[in-house]
Amino acid sequence: ALFGGIFLTSMGNSQEGTGEDVSQEVLAYTPLIRQYAQQYGIPSFVNAIQAMMMQESGGQGGDPMQASECAFNTKYPKTPGSITDPEYSVSVGIQALADCLSMAGAEGPEDIERISLALQGYNFGSGYISWAMHNYGGYSELNALEFSEMMAQRMGWTGYGDPQYVQHVMRYYGTRS
Repeated sequence: ALFGGIFLTSMGNSQEGTGEDVSQEVLAYTPLIRQYAQQYGIPSFVNAIQAMMMQESGGQGGDPMQASECAFNTKYPKTPGSITDPEYSVSVGIQALADCLSMAGAEGPEDIERISLALQGYNFGSGYISWAMHNYGGYSELNALEFSEMMAQRMGWTGYGDPQYVQHVMRYYGTRS
């Protein structure tokens, strides 16, 4: 685990990380991502936002951040895929990530432990962050799975979110500066 943390930390600002590249569609959003990252106080997290967008949509569609169900969405129904304005999606998604990063106490783009907690909170909803902090002191793959199963059972659903969201996003994180 320590090696993995050091490896991911060293990748954080790497021009040539070993992760998968984000699509040209995601890269085309970079000016907008920078604008809203600055506006919401997380300008050093552009790579993380690009990685999230790649996982969420590959930069495709009207809701590239898949932010329709987010608490910060006040213009569209809070149902999957309801946002049809890509710029609004980017704004809402980055605002939600900024909130999750703050709740998780992330100190910068190399703080992989807390970024992981924030990312999983973005996917599950920010309630996961307080639950994981209270019950386990932070994020782990196992507690993400536990939370997913607990919420699926509570909601009467077959699944809840993506318990491997952090791994899915991190494969794109740090592959460019």
